[in-house]
Amino acid sequence: MRAFISHSSEDSKFAGQVAKALASSQIDVWLDRSNIRLGVLLRNELQSAIKKSRVMVLLWSKAAASSRWVSAEILTAFHLKRFIVPCVLDKTRLPLFLAKGVYLNYSGKKNLKALGAAVRKAPRGPNPFPSPMIARSVDLNEAINTLAAGQRHEVAALGKRDLDSARETHALVNNAMLQAEKTWRLDPMILNLAGFHRKNAYMLKHWDAVQAYQPRRDPLLRRAERLFFRSLFIDPTDHNALDGIASVLMLEGENDAAVFFDQRAIEVAASKGIDYKEAKENIQLINRFQHGGVPTPAARRMQSPRSLLDKGHAEIRRGQLRRGSVGV
Repeated sequence: MRAFISHSSEDSKFAGQVAKALASSQIDVWLDRSNIRLGVLLRNELQSAIKKSRVMVLLWSKAAASSRWVSAEILTAFHLKRFIVPCVLDKTRLPLFLAKGVYLNYSGKKNLKALGAAVRKAPRGPNPFPSPMIARSVDLNEAINTLAAGQRHEVAALGKRDLDSARETHALVNNAMLQAEKTWRLDPMILNLAGFHRKNAYMLKHWDAVQAYQPRRDPLLRRAERLFFRSLFIDPTDHNALDGIASVLMLEGENDAAVFFDQRAIEVAASKGIDYKEAKENIQLINRFQHGGVPTPAARRMQSPRSLLDKGHAEIRRGQLRRGSVGV
């Protein structure tokens, strides 16, 4: 059998020890020792290596928790239905969807004898996790609907190339968004909306580059990505967050990873009886680009979850998002 070791570069030394321990237990190991993590997020080579492995050994630490590559590998393993064996190296909390399962504690003495047995006994299929039980107040639901409607108005303006209107709406939404993040900072839907808000800010800031499909390095996209990862660590089957990750990766020019996550979004949505047209549009745009066409990411939705947009633009017209007001 084969195990894929996911780790932060800061934990490379221990990862090497883990690889040797597994090899001594007659377990084939895939360990990325290269520096290509400075490049794209989810190379085809990594996807293939995870797919060919039956188990992922996750070396979880403070450094791993802040690594976008580790986050992508965790979610890739889950959606490829590979079991994850967490090895905790310090006191950093595991992703919530893994926290209720069994893990190996290596925060103290690092005796690796039990690891080989744990890998061999790992079940086939992804880690089971309890469905999140989220109780939302009336105020929170109203804030979600208002923010989502504002984002829809903003992206509709972008689709019409009305940048002045889009920027004005973004400024109005921004006040409400920041307050919502302070008030409901752990709610996954607020995390998703906050991620789309940063993504939209990037599009407004780099509009000409977006239209020319020339990615720009900007912390806004990494912040958006991190927010979507946080949501997916609560529920890795959140199709809105999966599409959010894909839309960010598409803007960064990381098309292979974007297609992977949008394909997962489509599959998960279909299992819930949802035809996720927006994710399909993302993939179509990427396919057009790869076959010689030039996609125009800003012309499609790529904003907030469609299921939330049931209030249309009424909130904007009624002035619920007022300039200088927190609005929630």
